[in-house]
Amino acid sequence: MIDLSFVLGLALGTIVTGFCAIGSFNRGFDSVRRRSWTVEHVARKRAVVASRSAARSQKVQQKAS
Repeated sequence: MIDLSFVLGLALGTIVTGFCAIGSFNRGFDSVRRRSWTVEHVARKRAVVASRSAARSQKVQQKAS
């Protein structure tokens, strides 16, 4: 029969590992938000959106002509 201390140790280890994983994910997410390259990422996103809207407006103008 499985010993009760083994089951309790396994459950406690799983809980501790889960909290460590969540904590490291949050620390990594916060550090990424503070990095300077996120500014470049935002600028690239805006450039893509601007190019898509320019392409749409050209299509609309071609249809209107």
